[in-house]
Amino acid sequence: MNLFTIIVKNLWHQKIRSLLTVLGVGISISAYVSLRGLTYNLEKALQTTYKTRGTDLVVMEKSTLDIFSSTIDQSYVARLKLMPRVQQASPILFYFYAIQFKQYFLIIGWEPGCYLLEDLKIDGSSLQGEHDALLGSIAARRLKKSKGDKINIRGEEFYIRGIFQSMNMLEDGTIIVPLSALQKIKNTPGKITAINLRLDFGDSLKMSLKQRKYIAQDVQNSINAGFGDLEVKDVQNFIATPFSTIFSFTWAISMVALLIAIMGIINTMTTAVLERTKEIGVLLAIGWRKLRIIKLVILESIIYGILGGITGVILGYVIMRILVTLPQIQGFIVMTYDPSFIANTFGLSVLVGMLAGIYPAVKAVSIQPIEVLRYE
Repeated sequence: MNLFTIIVKNLWHQKIRSLLTVLGVGISISAYVSLRGLTYNLEKALQTTYKTRGTDLVVMEKSTLDIFSSTIDQSYVARLKLMPRVQQASPILFYFYAIQFKQYFLIIGWEPGCYLLEDLKIDGSSLQGEHDALLGSIAARRLKKSKGDKINIRGEEFYIRGIFQSMNMLEDGTIIVPLSALQKIKNTPGKITAINLRLDFGDSLKMSLKQRKYIAQDVQNSINAGFGDLEVKDVQNFIATPFSTIFSFTWAISMVALLIAIMGIINTMTTAVLERTKEIGVLLAIGWRKLRIIKLVILESIIYGILGGITGVILGYVIMRILVTLPQIQGFIVMTYDPSFIANTFGLSVLVGMLAGIYPAVKAVSIQPIEVLRYE
């Protein structure tokens, strides 16, 4: 009788307990998948937005927790444009507002004609007048609006010039209006959230990635040294900074969930070992090595982890699918299926099963065959 046959027999013999254990592990893994998956997808979407747009550096207020807390003076734009290697500087202003009941949208203020508009595929025309607006395809669908319609933002009426599609779905859920109009709505004249910088690398085709990074770092250091109340970051660090706290929080919750999964498997396997004391004693008595008993228990525990991992991945993506369709966050977070993330999750579920099997395995090999057979 091989190990796999014994494991299948044991799992089938306690069908209800095995099913409940798999579900318990699956629910814990699904918490990890949904929490980590959502934050990962949001970070990836933001990085795609900035990199495809040609933004090399982002200037924001110094020592702020995240981009949405930043407020700087618009006059910095003209000063930054004069710096060496700065090709273009485009100010940006962010504002969250509920256009309809509990339908929150990220409203972005850009200057008409700025380079940030270049990569948008617009069905219609771009921003022209003070009260023009562009709606992302997802935002237009949520609001049931099309080009030529009007939209009211905090008492100001805007004419929808066009519906755009961006390089990623995150931006497709936003509304773009002229910077000056959004400053008026927010009552923050002359104030912006950040400045996007596109650098001049000369003949970039002949320039290595290392050289580009060196130039970007040189510009970054010059701005940080010359402007005491500003902070400059490259796109990767700019995106990672606000997510460090989020990742720490989600990682802590995920670890608690995984600990619960481990404890669930330990409980199931320890109970199984105690119930099969006679069987294990007989196996030891007929010559099974303790190492083989350990393999038996740990393999069974790993199977619980794998089955729980499969259940957790499926359930986690179902939860994500539900969350991204909620009106409060629809359009802000995009769900994608990342093979590497799924593979890492399965690897983690195997590790959970392996760790959970250690104590029951030690318990199993501590059984003395002579003591078991004495009372039979």
